[in-house]
Amino acid sequence: MRKFLKFILSLTLIIILCGCQNSAIFFDMYNFNNHPKIKIGMSIPSEGTFLNSVCQSAKKAADEHDVQLEILSANNNQETQSEQVKEWAENNYAAVIIVLCDDTAAKQILDNAGTMPIVFINRCPSDHDVLQSKQNVIYIGGKEGDAGRLQGEFLSEYFISQNKTTPTIAVISGENNDFTSNIRIEAAKEAMSNAGLMPFYVYESSGGWDKSKTQSGFYKFLQDKPNIDAVLAANDDMAIGAADALAQSGYALSEIPIVGVDATPEGRAAVRDGRIDFTVYQDPEYQGAGAVNEIMNMLGGYMPNVDIDSIQWHDYIPVTAANVDQLFPDDR
Repeated sequence: MRKFLKFILSLTLIIILCGCQNSAIFFDMYNFNNHPKIKIGMSIPSEGTFLNSVCQSAKKAADEHDVQLEILSANNNQETQSEQVKEWAENNYAAVIIVLCDDTAAKQILDNAGTMPIVFINRCPSDHDVLQSKQNVIYIGGKEGDAGRLQGEFLSEYFISQNKTTPTIAVISGENNDFTSNIRIEAAKEAMSNAGLMPFYVYESSGGWDKSKTQSGFYKFLQDKPNIDAVLAANDDMAIGAADALAQSGYALSEIPIVGVDATPEGRAAVRDGRIDFTVYQDPEYQGAGAVNEIMNMLGGYMPNVDIDSIQWHDYIPVTAANVDQLFPDDR
């Protein structure tokens, strides 16, 4: 009994001498679990195939770090998203991950977040200076213009090989006035113009980032049998929806190049079976898991890993039937 008391007294003295930090380590070692989990908030504009993959990747990384991740949709409402961040700050969340509803709203997000570290992903704030205003704020993602440029270059190469300079192209964007979609579509159009093409754009309509909505709307348009030489879609789900509508309406998919963005598993399957001809890959793990890892890095007192101007740029990778198996051998 005396030996046991001596042991306890010795440990108590060690804790007192070493201070609070080492006492915390002591309690962790003995697994008393008297501290709450770190909480991180994550807000996305709406659910969708690619963003769902990003969220799954973030959740997996959070579990690996033993932190609590709360994921909310803002239903494409920037005020709702800003209020979500404000509530997380008031409830002592440690950090937030944001896919902006509005690319001009980053400052409002920062103001509502207070001192919390923030990782913007997928949709870059339009004002890069906002990112540099604090040391614990970064963006992780690709340049949307690069995705559209690659789509436009693919279509340009195809039509030039066909000696066709005035193709009729159906254009399917995301939500109305969605900046991500607009940047991709405009960059694709610019690339085709720079290549000497003079396309005639038809059915410039929103597919809501959704396969079923795109298929339904495009199918109605196709009932008058308009000439369609290609389809430019702002993501894979809409590209697949357009392909299904064309096939349903009796068009020959082999004669109509269809391009998307994201190279989701469904998009890659559509490339393999010939429903779509081209997409560009952006890695959901770079954004989801990458955001969680950077937050843990910042919470640990380290500077975020950035390339330049508080940004981690990740390249888009062109995906076609010629390289899809090489790039994604585990799909099979």
